[in-house]
Parts: sequence; structure tokens; C-alpha cells
Amino acid sequence: MTALLDQNLYRLVLESLPVGVCVVNRQGKICVWSAGAERLTGHLRQEILGRSCQEDFLAHVDTEVDSSLPTAAPLLETLRSGQPLAASASLRAKGGNFVHVAVQTSPLRDEQNVLQGAVEIFTEAASPEKPDRRQSKLAVAGCLDPLTGVLNHAMIQGHLRESLSLMHVYPIPFCILCFAIDDLPKLRERYGQAAVDAIELVVAQTVEKALGPTDLLGRLLDHEFMAILTECSGGEVTKVGERLARIVQHAPIAWWGDTLHATVSIGATPALDSDTVGSIISRAEQALRASTEWGGNRIAVVEG
Repeated sequence: MTALLDQNLYRLVLESLPVGVCVVNRQGKICVWSAGAERLTGHLRQEILGRSCQEDFLAHVDTEVDSSLPTAAPLLETLRSGQPLAASASLRAKGGNFVHVAVQTSPLRDEQNVLQGAVEIFTEAASPEKPDRRQSKLAVAGCLDPLTGVLNHAMIQGHLRESLSLMHVYPIPFCILCFAIDDLPKLRERYGQAAVDAIELVVAQTVEKALGPTDLLGRLLDHEFMAILTECSGGEVTKVGERLARIVQHAPIAWWGDTLHATVSIGATPALDSDTVGSIISRAEQALRASTEWGGNRIAVVEG
């Protein structure tokens, strides 16, 4: 009777926690999926229990692990190493949207200190929301790209010119990214121009939401976008570009009952003291061409 009461108490505690709890056994099979995990992800336990944490149903994209062994799957790394991990990640929820979470994992050991599984606790983390510029004065003034809602060509170039001028006064590093959707002609041939428009809209909005609160995104050419990454050095830009590429790859694009996916090629370069708008964009586009030639879905960097 006491054991039964203890089990009920543990269950009540687990179900009342305002966080998500996922427990896996030594084989990586999910054996506990809490009510908090259901609320945060939309995945019900009857859909999850018994499945492997390696499956793609709950992809940890945009993972940053507080460890010397970065990984896109903190639970798997804890099972492998037997060590706890702390991470931040974007989980792909059931509806296809992303939930930014703080993740902590811990190994589960028995009385003989033998590893029996691992537990992951995840809590929703605040994600800085950018103001909706589509209803702002920028939209009224015609400063936004009409399809995607990001800054148009003139505005993003104006911000780049301002950033270069400011760097001469305050030498704070920044970088730019130029990116384009991979295989756009093939996508147009298969699905049509309307589908390409839908893909560009989702990709642009996904990247904009994934940028920092002071970063800027705009359309540079017909099918090319540019992001200005403030306070980002040349040594940091590769990590940022890889993170953005992963997020875009996992972003679902609804199209006539189907779900499409897209990838992007990214070219990046840090700003130099001698740069003009033309020179820095030229280097970023050189890097973009290299990324495309290497097969896409990656970032290439030209230092200067």
C-alpha cells in the first residue's frame, strides 16, 4: 500500500511540474513524457512513449550546449558520456512551429552506479520578439519588401551604409550574411511560382525571427537576402550561419496539403575598416557562390 501511495505521489508531482520532463532508457526509448512536455510541444504521450529519442519527431535544432562536446541531441550525448548537460535549443513542436527552450539533462544510475537511462527537463525560454513592422510606419512609407515583409533593397543597403559609417566612430565588429534558397529553379519547375513565393515568405520570416533583436534582414536581389549581424565578429559568424541554416531546413512550408522544406546557401564576411557598401557585399556574394558550388545548405566565409 505504501509503495502504491509513493507511486501516486511521484506521479502527481511529475504531472504538476510546469516544465517538460522526458525520460529514456539505456536504448534511448522514451518511457516518461510528462504533462508539461505535452503542453510545450503538443505531442501527446500516447504518440511518444516507446519511440526513440533519435527520431526526427522532436528535432532539437538551433542547439547550443554548455559543454566541451556540443551536440544536437543532448539526451543522446548524456547517454553516451554519462555526464549532465545544459543547453538552449529550438524544439520543433507538433504543429511545425518552434519552441525556444532551456534544456538540462542528467544520467540516471541505479544503486550500483550503473547507467540505466537519462532524463531531460526543458522549460520555455523567453525569445525576444521583434515588433511587427508590417503594421508600422515602415510599411506605410514603402520600406518593406511586399512579399516577405522584411526590409526592401534600399532600406537594407541604407542600414549597411550607416553601420559602416558607425564602425569608424565606434569600432564594434559586425558581419553580413547573403543567402539564397537552394534549387529555386527546380522548385519553380515542380511546384510553380506561387509555391516559390510561399517558400521565400517562410524562409525570410524564419530567418528574421531567428536573428538577434538588433540584427536586420532585407531583400538584396530578386532571390537573395542580406542580414546585418551587429556585434558579431568574423570568428562567430560561421556558428550563426550554421544555426540559421538548421532552422530553415526544419521549417515546414504548407502548400496545398503538402509540407515542403527548403535549404539555403549562405555567404558571410566581416566588415573591414576600408569597406564600402559595394566591397563588403561583393565579398559576401563571393562566399555565397562558393557555398552554392559546394552543394548548398551550408555557410562559406570570406574574411577579406
